[in-house]
Amino acid sequence: MEKLFANYYVLPGNFYPIKKLKNYTDLGMIRNYERRDSVVLPGEKIDRIIYVVSGRLSINFLNDDGRQKLMFYADPYTFADRLFQVDDCYVHVVSEEKSTVCFFAKERLLEVFQKDKEVLCEFITSYASKCGYFMREAKEMALYNSSARVLRFLYNLCLTKGKLVDNVYEINMKLPQKAISEITGVHHVTISKIFGSLKKANVLRKTSNKIIVSDVTRLKDLMNECIEC
Repeated sequence: MEKLFANYYVLPGNFYPIKKLKNYTDLGMIRNYERRDSVVLPGEKIDRIIYVVSGRLSINFLNDDGRQKLMFYADPYTFADRLFQVDDCYVHVVSEEKSTVCFFAKERLLEVFQKDKEVLCEFITSYASKCGYFMREAKEMALYNSSARVLRFLYNLCLTKGKLVDNVYEINMKLPQKAISEITGVHHVTISKIFGSLKKANVLRKTSNKIIVSDVTRLKDLMNECIEC
């Protein structure tokens, strides 16, 4: 778990980058987007791979009742897949900051793969990385209740990103409760209550720019107690 958090999985979407694909953007269609622009509208069919050259995209799924769920981010050299659609899921792709993306049609993508087998290997690795992420997410949802998922996330975040300062661990990361909600699949109200309880017990407190863990042993114990519930 520590390796996973250290490499890619602190936030959803930092999947294995396909860096070599940027050498073939002349075969695709380049477009630029401002922050909050829609790249793909719900229900729109584009049959393209959306490769991020710079910036960041958010990929959001829409439920039948109109609710929207952030699934992952696409950072530079990763992609949002609208080429290999197997169902009619409604996806809203949004530019989270000023971004440049390249749209690759199937024929052009196959042309790249024929020219450069290393790009194909990177593409498969990126796909496998994304599948692995969602398999782990599904396992977390199936095995652990909401409190356990949040505590597991905080404990692993402390192990991988925390720095010991004056006998407490500081996680210097701007991580809003909304982001934690998106990562763990736990409602933001529940997350707020968990943070309140941890602060009251002098285990952990959160500011806008960091999380301070005063008692990592107690945090681990609480995590295990929730898992055993």
